[in-house]
Amino acid sequence: MRIPGARPLLWFGLVGRFPNSMYPVGLVFAVEAITGSYGVAGTASAGFSLAGAVAKPIGGRLVDRYGQRLAARSLLVAFVGCTVGLLMAIRAMATPGVILLLCVAAGLTAPNIGALTRVRWTRMTEARDMPRWQALESANDEINFIVGPTAVSAMAAWFTASASLVAATALAVIGTLGVTSLPGEPHAGRVNRRRAKKWIEATHFAVLGSVGGLGMVLGGVTVTVVAYTAELGYPAWSAVIFPLNAGASFVAALLVGRIGPGHLVSQQRRATFWLVLVLLPYSFGDGIVWFTVTAMIAGLGTSPSLIQANSLAVATIPPERRTEALSWIAAAAGIGLAAGSATTGLLVDAIGADAARISVTAFGACPAVITVAMILTGGRKGHQ
Repeated sequence: MRIPGARPLLWFGLVGRFPNSMYPVGLVFAVEAITGSYGVAGTASAGFSLAGAVAKPIGGRLVDRYGQRLAARSLLVAFVGCTVGLLMAIRAMATPGVILLLCVAAGLTAPNIGALTRVRWTRMTEARDMPRWQALESANDEINFIVGPTAVSAMAAWFTASASLVAATALAVIGTLGVTSLPGEPHAGRVNRRRAKKWIEATHFAVLGSVGGLGMVLGGVTVTVVAYTAELGYPAWSAVIFPLNAGASFVAALLVGRIGPGHLVSQQRRATFWLVLVLLPYSFGDGIVWFTVTAMIAGLGTSPSLIQANSLAVATIPPERRTEALSWIAAAAGIGLAAGSATTGLLVDAIGADAARISVTAFGACPAVITVAMILTGGRKGHQ
């Protein structure tokens, strides 16, 4: 089904997403180059990511209140200013504290393109076709995380460590201006308090909890892939496993879109069970071949869970709160990712990478446990 404006929205949405994957990795290269410390570099990257997770719902509320053009472009101006300040601080070899503050400021102001594009689909297509377009949005997410880190590594090797930050910011400008220049901007205005209460009921805290568990899975996979390949004696093999994992998630997103609409709550619940099922082989077995195959299989569970969570949110949330609610989903994933990375890292130090793999399956079981609890307690049946 052809929809006028669909192609430029997908294109600008993809371009505007690249800072999500490029900026944190670029910070590791750029900050380590001037401080000589991966600890400081990792802290700077984490500061950017966590600040972004905290700020996304606030930015979403501003977009719902004042419109995409005004709010998103204002955040973009602040983001560009923070990046310029950060690049100047890096060039001047400023203290780690100053760099960390500027990284946090950049994270607080980074535009959330994914939420902008997902909301725009609600005005461009019918509700029953929404999962298909949300699947394409998730496919864009996966392309972003396949291409972004690879591009950062190449720029760090061929140019300078800070080149990726410049490129990521330029892509943010192109993507944000492109999306907000397209016709069909969602209506903005004051929030009806009675409808706001319905938003709280409809969103289901269980969905946010499930997405947080998914984020923990992503963080756990990231740490265990790096640590376990090194433990096996194949540290460079992580560069093969990460694209395979993301590629499997990309394929799963396309398959979900191909399947089409259904009962959203039922699909979201099935996605949580599917996630833990595909993660089971990841924690068991030995050897680089087995680990590579199971890491790729694990990627099949990522995008279905996120697609169904976003589709459910779009279907049940009043229009004047949709951007904020979708931003909460993104924030839950980001916070979960940080928690999963930290927890798994501690486990790797304590019991080794091989044994720590079980944490990933445990994280993946959390959304399924939430689903079972909702079923047993008679949770809402949901919407079509």
